[in-house]
Amino acid sequence: MTGTNSLDLQLPTLQATRQLARLISEHCQPPFTLVLNGTLGVGKTQLIRFLAEALGVPAEDVTSPTYVLLQRYSATVPIYHFDFYRLEHAAQVWDLGIDELYEQPAITVIEWGDKFPECLPEVFLECTIEQDAKEQRVARLVAHGDALAPMLQHLKL
Repeated sequence: MTGTNSLDLQLPTLQATRQLARLISEHCQPPFTLVLNGTLGVGKTQLIRFLAEALGVPAEDVTSPTYVLLQRYSATVPIYHFDFYRLEHAAQVWDLGIDELYEQPAITVIEWGDKFPECLPEVFLECTIEQDAKEQRVARLVAHGDALAPMLQHLKL
């Protein structure tokens, strides 16, 4: 634990990533927003695939929405999966109607959310995935909004 609103986790295997996704699925309460940041290929979409799978979506149905910008999955609660990678202006994000989804009884997941922080809700869980010096994945989870801070206690692997 690095602070009351953040948590650093080692993700040395896909199984650890799957476990993190399962824990998020068990402890998030819609409306819930998860923002994923990290370089290309670091595992953002894989984490979302595991999260959706934990909520009842077949893993093979989950793909990166880089070119379509938004994927919707039917699960125990609806999942809206956005990818801001190709967007150039915040107006493009607002045009997608994302602000309306923040209040829906759903899970909203955003890849590359750090590109447009002004388009994020007040309360969200941010997960930044990086590789450390040993090429191991490390996830830094930050609870934005006091309501999510207690959730971090349940996400320890």
